[in-house]
Amino acid sequence: MNRKVLTALAIASICIGVAAARPQGMGLGLMGGEPSGLSAKVWTGGNVALDAGLGYSYWRYGQALHVHGDVLWHTRSMLQSSADGYLPLYIGVGARIKLADNAHEYPDMRVGLRVPFGLEYVFANVPIGLFLELVPVFDLTPGRDWGGNSSVGFRYYFSGSDED
Repeated sequence: MNRKVLTALAIASICIGVAAARPQGMGLGLMGGEPSGLSAKVWTGGNVALDAGLGYSYWRYGQALHVHGDVLWHTRSMLQSSADGYLPLYIGVGARIKLADNAHEYPDMRVGLRVPFGLEYVFANVPIGLFLELVPVFDLTPGRDWGGNSSVGFRYYFSGSDED
């Protein structure tokens, strides 16, 4: 299992090394799926962004408050023209905390590592991004366990997009 994860990270690192994503400012929006709630993203450099989520989680451990934060590295846009919009792929690493109700047999709190994979389309003429994200999660506490998250959503970018 470790060999597959290291291979995926190596391939992503090579792709990201030649990428040049455009900063998009700060985006706020909604995400649906597991978890569902609020989503925020702040671009910190050419191809690096920080994202965070605060939401409701309902899968596997019962009702829970879900909080996560990630560092994301983006590829260049997969679209030929900036008039078509902006569509990078991304990979990241982060952390997740779930605070569950006590009505289930599961522990009240779970802390885990996240490795998000996703893509986001930002429209050329309006500062709105649509995203899809798949996230393997490895819980560290209270016990070691594999799981996952997946979300779709949108963000409104307050600073707009910079041109190359």
